[in-house]
Amino acid sequence: MKNTVVFDIIGTCFSLDKPRAKLVEFGAPTYALDLWFAQTLRDAFALSHAGGYKPLKQVLEAELPRTMQMLGVDLATTQLASIIESFAELDLQPEALEAFKILNDAGWRLVALTNGSENSTRQLLERANAIDYFDSIFSCDAVEKTKPHLDVYNLVKPNTAIATWMVATHAWDIAGAARAGLKTAFINQQEKGYLAIYPQPEVIALDLVTAASKIVEIA
Repeated sequence: MKNTVVFDIIGTCFSLDKPRAKLVEFGAPTYALDLWFAQTLRDAFALSHAGGYKPLKQVLEAELPRTMQMLGVDLATTQLASIIESFAELDLQPEALEAFKILNDAGWRLVALTNGSENSTRQLLERANAIDYFDSIFSCDAVEKTKPHLDVYNLVKPNTAIATWMVATHAWDIAGAARAGLKTAFINQQEKGYLAIYPQPEVIALDLVTAASKIVEIA
């Protein structure tokens, strides 16, 4: 059985620049994407923690008008729909394919683990010509709980082997994976610092290529 690297998808492998640009195009401030996405995750986590569940896209759709109202930005229904649709056109991070190749060439198995849907993740990877690097795609929809709930990380554990790593750009995702018993690599390009209250990752890297190289080196 092969060692495995589990990748977060939204924000880690794929950039959120397209929905950010759409928001700015429609008159929202540059930080609108960060606020909207953070509130979406917060409310998805809260619903999951309280024993409920809604797919990520539904939470994004519910959160967007409220975020725009908070920012004083009045958008038409068609504009709101256009912003949501941009999530189907996310671009792969520039260094991602090289990182995937480094791991594949070293004999590692790649798995996607996402709060998004399995279908949308597959479409993103296919669109980016990256699908062939991945052995499996797992979505929190399967257990109707969001990351960082341990049940989500347990989806990959029966399918993993000797060494299992989680790579993510979100500190909360790294913390959840560590609590589930995975080794972790934190990409600090977005959040910069890592929280001291969380379990510390084995690797902290500026980008995916550096993280991939360090994982191979440590193993």
